[in-house]
Amino acid sequence: MAFRDLVGQKEVKSRLEPMLKGTFAQSFLITGAPGIGKHTFGNELAKAILCQEPTEDGCCGKCPSCAYFDAGTHPDIRRFEAQKGKKSIRVEDLRSGLIADEAVNPQISKNKVYIINADQLADVSQNLLLKSLEEPPKGVEFILLCSDQSKLLGTILSRVTVLPLHPYTTEEIEQILKASGKEDASEEKVKFCAEFSSGIPGKALSLMEDEEFSAEREHIFDLVMEMPKMSYTDILIDEVSYWNDNSDRVDELLLLLQWTLGDIATLLASASKGVLKNQDKKDKLISFLSDARGLTLINMSNAVNAVTEFSKGLKVNVSYDAACSSMLLKIHKELKQ
Repeated sequence: MAFRDLVGQKEVKSRLEPMLKGTFAQSFLITGAPGIGKHTFGNELAKAILCQEPTEDGCCGKCPSCAYFDAGTHPDIRRFEAQKGKKSIRVEDLRSGLIADEAVNPQISKNKVYIINADQLADVSQNLLLKSLEEPPKGVEFILLCSDQSKLLGTILSRVTVLPLHPYTTEEIEQILKASGKEDASEEKVKFCAEFSSGIPGKALSLMEDEEFSAEREHIFDLVMEMPKMSYTDILIDEVSYWNDNSDRVDELLLLLQWTLGDIATLLASASKGVLKNQDKKDKLISFLSDARGLTLINMSNAVNAVTEFSKGLKVNVSYDAACSSMLLKIHKELKQ
């Protein structure tokens, strides 16, 4: 794989293109949200740096260096992550695996590469690394990966070339999902997970395989469809219990709820011609509206506002149970027309 094969991130690719034709910067910091693809991009950058016949698109994919890299046996690359069960990379691991190693000549390539999870660097480790970043030996390249660069020392940031990865478009996420072996999944599921992922490939891939998420989606959709027929007891006992049991995934539940309510509003406003989040459930939504002829856009606006109020309340530590009950009862009132 070369950079041209990676989906999206055109801005970062364009910044790297001149280096692929000439000399790489010696220290990179790849930033972005968890799941955005920092490790994937960092690996591809490392492979291009180590490649014996690089092109303007990145690694050649054919030389011995690329073959060793793909096999996971390249002797000129070191990776630094916290040990299992630990939050930070040990200082002694940096001393023995990096400080003592960086002066050793590369064995296959012209360069050596150190890929470091910078989110796992304590201040003492950052200060130790800083010495290498200030005066890196010739042919030594550093690739730092970080989700929160505010935790890095200013002196570290001043010595690296920052490559920020931005959220992908829905279309790009769909490409990534299909290229990762999800081509057998339904088009509707791919589109839904791509859009729900907020432009984060790792999240989209996780959603595709998450049976709990699929069950959540069905539950929330069915909740809205059945809401007009539900009693107060159904809501305050059964449904509130469901939300309490799944409080650790409340953000997902709220977004699913907003999307379903939003789809109803879209159909009300566009006479069944609008683009829906739950496109695969359009027939059920239309059937719902045929039975709820008194429903208006004002009702739907009030219902969505109830979801927003609950979401805001969670940020100021309101009673989860009380706020959830209030939201569901308000939605019930608006839908029961």
